[in-house]
Amino acid sequence: MAKFFDDLKEFISEKAKVAGKKTEEVVDAVSKKTGEVVEVVSKKTGEVVEVVAQKTEQTVEIQKIKSQIRTMERNNERDYQDIGKMIYENFKKGEEVDAPFVELCEAIQEREAEIEKAKEEIADLKGLDVCPVCKAHMEASASFCPKCGAKKEEE
Repeated sequence: MAKFFDDLKEFISEKAKVAGKKTEEVVDAVSKKTGEVVEVVSKKTGEVVEVVAQKTEQTVEIQKIKSQIRTMERNNERDYQDIGKMIYENFKKGEEVDAPFVELCEAIQEREAEIEKAKEEIADLKGLDVCPVCKAHMEASASFCPKCGAKKEEE
């Protein structure tokens, strides 16, 4: 960097001689202008840094809010499912369920029955029995269910 300024001083000296001015006057004028440029660049750099900091802070705040939104949406989805499960549980208990939900509950009930049949098929293919209480698979030789402890029915 020092070499750059030395070369600059030499260049200015040569040009000053050609223009008929004293080298010191030209060097002072260039130094003054250079100082002004450095001051403007410093000011602009500070402004840019400030803007970047504000944008970064804003981005972090936006991401925090978006995260809160996602959490609330997931909680809503969970609650929607819980509402549906409550309605279906009431339907299974024989309690009165509003008409729009009856058809959906019946469809769920049919699929649950099909699922149980499919699980029994898998147990048969594996040579396992199905617990009459919790529907877990258990060894054919087991007397009690390893999952719920229920006594296996004698065939």
